[in-house]
Amino acid sequence: MSNVEDHLAIRELAARYNRAFDYGDPEGWVECFTEDGTFNIGSKELAAGSEALLAFAKKSIPGMNVKHCTTDAIVEIDGDTGTHDAYLILMDCGDKISASNCGRYLDNVVKQNGKWKFQKRVVEIDGK
Repeated sequence: MSNVEDHLAIRELAARYNRAFDYGDPEGWVECFTEDGTFNIGSKELAAGSEALLAFAKKSIPGMNVKHCTTDAIVEIDGDTGTHDAYLILMDCGDKISASNCGRYLDNVVKQNGKWKFQKRVVEIDGK
């Protein structure tokens, strides 16, 4: 896989993550992470490892009617590891569609068996 293909695959990983969450697929959301992957909001770790990630997703996903929009990604790759830094705009899709939050994702990614996955995903929400 060329460097360009890796960049595109990492951006697609973020898109798969967004769609899995937004369309109610907890298992698909967890598939975006390594088995020992972690999910944080700021410095607070919300889940670590596949079991905890799945429990978090099954609890969080059903109660949210949102769309995650990521943009302006910066991807840096060094062999089979890399980083992904992207802006996040979280849209509330309830009665009146509106932006409900914004921030950025700061991700560590790794390539395992030819597929890129999040090893550590940190969400930094603006204004918090």
